[in-house]
Amino acid sequence: MGKKTPLTLEKFEEFFRLLPDRAESQRSWTVPRKKVEATNYDLKAVNPNAKPQEDTRTPEELLDLIEAKGQEVAEALAVLRKTPAEANPKPSD
Repeated sequence: MGKKTPLTLEKFEEFFRLLPDRAESQRSWTVPRKKVEATNYDLKAVNPNAKPQEDTRTPEELLDLIEAKGQEVAEALAVLRKTPAEANPKPSD
């Protein structure tokens, strides 16, 4: 299975054959609930090895960033407001 070899129904034949009786095969990896609870596994879908991303910017740095982005927006708005007037000048009488 991969980008060039997608999953097909043929790959699930054994699974669908075993499903009605909840039978197991050599490829099964079921674990009793008691064992999971006893080992205190965390079954959340998160990567336990991922490093947390922490924002270390100071409040002053954040305010400077917000001000700079606000200036960018103001400049872009000025260009947009000017553009239609130049592109579509009003006809002279």
